[in-house]
Amino acid sequence: MKSILVLAASLLISVTAFAETDKSNNKKVMDNESVALIENVNVLQLTGSVVDEKNKETLAGATILVDGKKYYSDLDGNFSINDVTPGKYQMVVELISYEPVLLEVNLHGNQNLNIGLLQK
Repeated sequence: MKSILVLAASLLISVTAFAETDKSNNKKVMDNESVALIENVNVLQLTGSVVDEKNKETLAGATILVDGKKYYSDLDGNFSINDVTPGKYQMVVELISYEPVLLEVNLHGNQNLNIGLLQK
């Protein structure tokens, strides 16, 4: 009778241990699927330059607003916005003594813009 009780207890313990191992393996699989979904998100780059519309000189320090975030053109009038997801974006480009420009950009791939500003 004792041997049957010991056998039943050991069987119960081994089944419980196996069930816990199976749950942890399922969790690992679910975690890996989450990582795979995140890796499939496309990230793009939006680059460009800001120039004076009349004389085509580059404009340093222009403010480029994209979805409420500010970016600035460098000393050569160039700007680069990294890690942008595909979609439509409203852009405003401003510089002191120039008329602001409002653009709508629909990104499907990396894009390079040439933006001309007119003096006031």
